[in-house]
Amino acid sequence: MITKALRPRLFEIPDFLTEDECEHIIAMAESSGMQASGLHMDEISRKSQNQVHGRSKAESNVFYKWDKNKDGVITAEDVKKFAVDTRYLYLEDQDIVEMFKELNITEIDDGKITEEEFETLNTDSLNEYLKNLRENHPRFRDRFSEQTWLQQGRVADPIMRKIKSRVQRLTKLSKRIIDGSEQLQVVHYNVNGHYHAHFDGQSKKQFGHLECCHFVADGKTECRLCRYITILYYLNDVEEGGETAFPVADSENYTHSDFQMRKDGDFFNLSKFCHNATSLVAPKRGKAVMWYNHHVDEHGWLGERDDHSLHGGCDIIKGEKWVANNWITAPEVDSYHRTSLYALADHILAGLEV
Repeated sequence: MITKALRPRLFEIPDFLTEDECEHIIAMAESSGMQASGLHMDEISRKSQNQVHGRSKAESNVFYKWDKNKDGVITAEDVKKFAVDTRYLYLEDQDIVEMFKELNITEIDDGKITEEEFETLNTDSLNEYLKNLRENHPRFRDRFSEQTWLQQGRVADPIMRKIKSRVQRLTKLSKRIIDGSEQLQVVHYNVNGHYHAHFDGQSKKQFGHLECCHFVADGKTECRLCRYITILYYLNDVEEGGETAFPVADSENYTHSDFQMRKDGDFFNLSKFCHNATSLVAPKRGKAVMWYNHHVDEHGWLGERDDHSLHGGCDIIKGEKWVANNWITAPEVDSYHRTSLYALADHILAGLEV
């Protein structure tokens, strides 16, 4: 185990899986069928998102908001800057060409828009187009991947059960905790695939009124992610890109509220700011990365989230990336006696009495 950071506690473990195990997991995932990955969005995350793409629509109707250098014209570079300032969108030249073509806006055909031309420019459609790009386009949205879930319990095949036993030896946690953790999530990224910076666990200070998700049965009730540890496995070698980034690992003066307000830039965006991260782990087949999303409280149970655990996946530049996540869920001091729904489901699938 190679220590990569102390905040969060972050470790790199080469050759944790064999090549055959990696191929086995990929084959099982492909045969089970992959679905587009979603986001776990709570009210705090939504508020943060609104800070990214909830800016005033009126800005798009003001000439000098586009003409930042005050040279009297709006160029493609000005449009790029406007997109960054108002939506944290990082556009290329071709994106600008496609946008104006799609909207049938010809004012910039000569390379610039004058103030006179701006008076009749369809700025509302431009504003809406940028908003839709940020929220819906695979290259610009927060997560671009596909995923599936695989069993690791009593009904799983020997290879999957063997990996689960290895996880218990690695973490030194009780079998009850490991058996009560989530299924293995397998994720596939193609070129431009990414997952911008996020947390795997949620703060008890912010969401203490919610139960941990592994105790909530209906799948509809709002709940809190109580993922104590994340163990991520790289299942293939990536030609270029695909690093796992920890933007604030071991940062001395990190304040999440300031980071969330993006005062110094949108460092959540790992398509643009991957290499600004204070810790990067390069993908390599068989390697595992383990980190602790939460502290332990004074009783030895799940404590407050470690905000230094902010992390994400950088863009795939060439090739593809296959990874898998073992999320180790854990109870708090007032719920340690309860049985995880994942353990109960495993009992039912195996035909055992609950």
